[in-house]
Amino acid sequence: MNKEKYHIFLIRHGETEWNKERRLQGQIDTPLSEFGKEQASKLAEKLKNKGIGLIFSSDLKRAKETSEQISHQLGIKIVYHPGLREIHLGEAQGILESELSNIFGEKSYFSWKSQDRSHDQFRFPGGESKSEAELRIIDTILYLLKMYGEKKIAICSHGFVLSRFYGHFSLKEFSHSKLGNCEVKTLSISPEIPEKIIGK
Repeated sequence: MNKEKYHIFLIRHGETEWNKERRLQGQIDTPLSEFGKEQASKLAEKLKNKGIGLIFSSDLKRAKETSEQISHQLGIKIVYHPGLREIHLGEAQGILESELSNIFGEKSYFSWKSQDRSHDQFRFPGGESKSEAELRIIDTILYLLKMYGEKKIAICSHGFVLSRFYGHFSLKEFSHSKLGNCEVKTLSISPEIPEKIIGK
C-alpha cells in the first residue's frame, strides 16, 4: 500500500476589482482584474517543475481563471468542485467592508474579522457560519484526495476557506486572517485520512 503523503499547494485566486474595493465577495461570481490575470500568469510560471499532477479548483470565475493559467502552463487537468467555493456571506455579499458596521452592527463586524474561535458560529443573515465553511472545505478536499489519488496537487480556492484548511492540518496560526491574492502555502497530509472527518 502506498504510504506516500499528499503534497498540497494551496493557492488563493488572483485579484479582483472587488478585492481592490474591499467589497465582500463570498460566493458572488466575480472575474479576475487585469492585474489578477497577471498575478495568475506569474504564479503559473513559478509552479513549473514542482511536479504538480492535478489541480482542484473552485468553480467560481476568479478561481477558474487562475486555475486555467496554471493548467495551461503546466499542462495538467483541472477538477472543478462547488465545495471549494468561498464562505457564503449571505446578505453581506457585495457590501463594502467599511459599510458592514452600519448595516449589520459593530458586533457583527468584529465577529466576522476576529480570528478567535469563540466567533466560529457567527454568520451574516442567510450565510454560512465560519465553522460550517471550514468543515465543508475540509470535507471536500479530503474527499477529492481520496477520489483521485494524485499525491502532488494544487488547490485553487479562496482566502477564508483555504486559511482554515491550512490551519486545521498544519496546526499553525495565521498572522493574518487569510492568504493574499495568488499567495501559496504548501502542506503535507498523511494518507491515513480518518473516514469520520470526510463524512462521505
